[in-house]
Amino acid sequence: MKTQMTQAGVGLIEVMVALLLLTVAVLGYSALQGQAIKVTNESLERSQSLVMMRTIAEKIHANPSAIETYADELNEDGTITAPSDLCGLDGQAVTTLCEPEALAEAESYKVKAELQNYDFRIQMHACPNTGGTGDNVANNIMYSYCLISAWGDTTPTIGTDSETDCLTERVVDGDNVEEAGGSYYAKSTCMMMEI
Repeated sequence: MKTQMTQAGVGLIEVMVALLLLTVAVLGYSALQGQAIKVTNESLERSQSLVMMRTIAEKIHANPSAIETYADELNEDGTITAPSDLCGLDGQAVTTLCEPEALAEAESYKVKAELQNYDFRIQMHACPNTGGTGDNVANNIMYSYCLISAWGDTTPTIGTDSETDCLTERVVDGDNVEEAGGSYYAKSTCMMMEI
């Protein structure tokens, strides 16, 4: 008489399936952690950017007569150089009052010097969707500036390049505004604040 042997324990197939499921779970968890780190970094960049833009906006609101100087200084590329008069922002005693333009140059210099500690850039441009068909106060209904902060591969600019520009530009045909502009590009890593 023959007796049949029955299997006792776990077979190799069951072990392989369990190992495969564990591997997929670990890979999924790793991908989830990677995405969480990316989103956390993006949140940190946005927070730092917002603080810096609010600081600049407060300075401009306190010194509105020099808004053009702020725009020129913030948009200037290249190495930053300290102005001859820092208007007391360097901790030195102030012996004479600063003109609004000199204060704007000094504050812009301090902001740009601080920006070197971070991985983002700030520029100030005329907002594309503030009415009218021109790019100056006389031709626009509600002329205002946009402070644009960008990081990563995005530049703090308004234009037509969806890979590098932050915001779309306004499209005007004569007196007709075809596109208001001012929309974020899909892949941009930037923020805009209208002042």
